[in-house]
Amino acid sequence: MKKSDLFLMALKNLKDRKTRTKLTVIGVVIGTCAIIIMVSIGVGIDKMITSQIKQSASLNKITVHNSSDLPSSDEEKKLPFNDSAVDYIGKIDHVATVVPSATVDDFVKLKRGKYSLRWGIKAIDFDKMEKMGYELQDTNFSKLDKKNTIVFGKSSITNFVDVQDKAVKFKYDKDYNIIDCEIKPLKDVFYLEPIIPNENGDKPIELTNSQKKMRGGAILKSNRAIDISSDQNVFVDMSVAKEMYNIHQKATNGPKKDFEYSEMTVIVDNISNVDYVKEQLSKSGFVTSSADSELAGVKKIMMIVQLVLAAIGAISMFVAAFGISNTMVMAVFERTKEIGIMKVLGCELKDIKAIFLYEAGTIGFIGGTIGLGISYIVSIIANLIAKIVMKSMADGPVDFTVCVSSIPWWLAICGILFSVIIGVLAGISPANRSVKVSALTAIHNE
Repeated sequence: MKKSDLFLMALKNLKDRKTRTKLTVIGVVIGTCAIIIMVSIGVGIDKMITSQIKQSASLNKITVHNSSDLPSSDEEKKLPFNDSAVDYIGKIDHVATVVPSATVDDFVKLKRGKYSLRWGIKAIDFDKMEKMGYELQDTNFSKLDKKNTIVFGKSSITNFVDVQDKAVKFKYDKDYNIIDCEIKPLKDVFYLEPIIPNENGDKPIELTNSQKKMRGGAILKSNRAIDISSDQNVFVDMSVAKEMYNIHQKATNGPKKDFEYSEMTVIVDNISNVDYVKEQLSKSGFVTSSADSELAGVKKIMMIVQLVLAAIGAISMFVAAFGISNTMVMAVFERTKEIGIMKVLGCELKDIKAIFLYEAGTIGFIGGTIGLGISYIVSIIANLIAKIVMKSMADGPVDFTVCVSSIPWWLAICGILFSVIIGVLAGISPANRSVKVSALTAIHNE
């Protein structure tokens, strides 16, 4: 018999037993939904985390840390983290730019009237800010001397506090932009003041006679791919930071230390060369981190999560397989006369077997298709709810893709194929049983 005729006969048999077929299909639908939704959760979370990493860091950027800040480093192996290190790193093949930066709030503070900023003060070479990808907005930077200029992060003025640690008063609009604040970053006069620890108390000594008058030069445009904390930081030029550090050192009792950078950002000419540059830096004793290694680690973890979730979902599918097998076994018992007649009429055993396999496979296909459709609906609803919850819980705007469930094309196809394969496998035993039915016995019993 032709395959098309066998398939039509299988459809007719399923149609004649509507109630049993529907119940079996429902089992397959539940199993398909379980496995697709479980895997889609892993894929969705992986997609969301990957999106966050890519938005918060550039993949061709390597951060080189000061090994002296790491307690596990041996004192003898600590490398000087100054201009000599910048020159050395800059000579490594495929390194496009080296931009050192320093956190300076341990020896300097920024004041404006009764308010002061005691953390988040960073130093960077203003001439290299553009190479780093920083974008300035609301700027009068070109009109000012960089040694007397401050670049503010978008939200940094909200971190100013008075002597009682009361924050400056400010207001946000619905898009979390500051619309009113006691401090006007581009209009007010600020003072950069070196400080030293007070050996007789917790409060540091303020060197008011060494204050440096500063003006706001620009506000940084938010860009998490360049610096995840840039919104909260204020920046001064590196030359100013070194000047303040020298004043701080002269006024500090105890051993003197040379000025060192906190970290360096290495921009590689191409993403494909990041691993090579990291290897060269590691050989030289530098401690490095980059978004690509973080992303690779996340991918490995999420692969394990997806496999675990898939295994949990597969349990429901195997339960559905028993339902298909049971349906096919009952069909064999109910259709013994039909099988006997087909044998008497000369039907080949493989054709009889094929009919039952077609029926089992069709149940798997129908259940898998319906299950896929329901999975898409559940995925859409889950993502909508997640977005609403994230927005209600977030203090600011959610600037990354909220995705707790994602069904890529390969998962959709695999879901249906898996359902069909499970259906066919579940139908093999009943199909084999059908060809063993004796024709004469079957006719006689009926």
